[in-house]
Amino acid sequence: MFLQKPLQPVRIRWACLIFLSCLAVAACGMSKAALLERAERHPTRSIAHWGQDWKKTPLRDRIAKAPAALIEKIGIENEAEGFAERPAAAEPAPEFREVLSGIASSLPPRVRELAEERIIGVFLVNGLGGTGYAEAVLDGRGEEFYALIVLDREVLLGKKANAWASWKENSFFRPGGPGTAISVTIERDGQDSVANAIRYILLHEMGHALGMASGVHPSWYGKAIASEFYPFTTISWKGNGEEAVSRFEEAFPERGRLRPYQFEKSALERGQAAEVYGKLFGLTNFPTIHSAQNLWEDFAESFVNYLHTSLAGRPYEVRLRNGDGRDRVFRDCWQEDRCRGKRDFMARWFANPRRNP
Repeated sequence: MFLQKPLQPVRIRWACLIFLSCLAVAACGMSKAALLERAERHPTRSIAHWGQDWKKTPLRDRIAKAPAALIEKIGIENEAEGFAERPAAAEPAPEFREVLSGIASSLPPRVRELAEERIIGVFLVNGLGGTGYAEAVLDGRGEEFYALIVLDREVLLGKKANAWASWKENSFFRPGGPGTAISVTIERDGQDSVANAIRYILLHEMGHALGMASGVHPSWYGKAIASEFYPFTTISWKGNGEEAVSRFEEAFPERGRLRPYQFEKSALERGQAAEVYGKLFGLTNFPTIHSAQNLWEDFAESFVNYLHTSLAGRPYEVRLRNGDGRDRVFRDCWQEDRCRGKRDFMARWFANPRRNP
C-alpha cells in the first residue's frame, strides 16, 4: 500500500540518539546524502534479498544475530547520521527467544497471521545507536509490504521493565522542580524483569511493523497525513496543510515540545510534569506521553498499551511525586470516555487487522 519515497531511511528508534556536529556543513550534507542514498538502495531493503524461505520458520523462532548485509546497512546509516556507534552482530540471549515465543503464542489469531506473513525476523546487534527499530522491506513491486525488527542486545539486557519505562518517561524532561520525580509501573512485583522490558519494547516495534502492514497510517517515508483513507489517524489528528497536527493543540500546546531522550536538553522541565500529564490524561485521547509525538508513534503505543493492559491484564501507571511530597497517579485510559473512540478502533483492529476498521 505504501510507495517508496527516496532518501528517507525508515528508522524509528527507542533510545537516546546522539547527533554529532558537522564542521564543514556543505561537505557533510553531500556526504550524508550520498550515504543515505546508498542505505536506501541497499539490497536488504528489498524482499529479493531475503527471499521467502523465512516463512517456513514460525514467527516464534524468527530471531537471530543480524546477518552481515544488515550490519553493513546499519553501519552506513549510523555514519550518515553521525552516530559514534558501529554495529556488530550479537547472538540472542535466552530472554529474547523466550519473549518472542511468548508474544507469538499470545497474539490474537488474526494479528498473529498478519505477523507470520509480514515480519521477516527479529535481528540482534550490539552498538546499534539505539534500543531498536522497525524497518519496512519492499516487495517485488517496490511497495512497503514486509518488515524486519532490529534490537540492541546489550542495551536491552541493562534494565528491568519498570526501571526502563521510568527512565524513558523521565527523558522527556530536564531536571528541575525540587522534590519532583516520575516513575512508571508496567509490571507488578514478581514480574518486573529484563525479559518483560524486552517484551514491551518488542511489542512496540511490532506495532510499527503491523501498523504499516495493515495500512492504518501513511508510509513512514512520506509526510504525516491524517485522512479517512488511514482510519486510525483521524481519531487524534487532523490535516494542517501538508502535515497532520493533533486535535488537541490548543488544549495541550506542550505536545509540540515533547521529545524523548533529551534529558538535560529537553524544552520541558520536570517541574512542569504535573501540568503536562494533567492535560495529556485529562484533555486528550493519547494513551501515553509517547503516543502524542506523531501519528506513527500514536499507533505503535496504542498497539502495545492496549494489548498490554486490556488484553493481557498488566498494569500501566505513571506516578508523579510533587515538591510537596504528594503523589498524582495516572493509569491506562482504555476504560475511560476520553479513549472510547481509540479503544473501539483497537478492539476492531485486534479482531481483524486486515480490514481497515
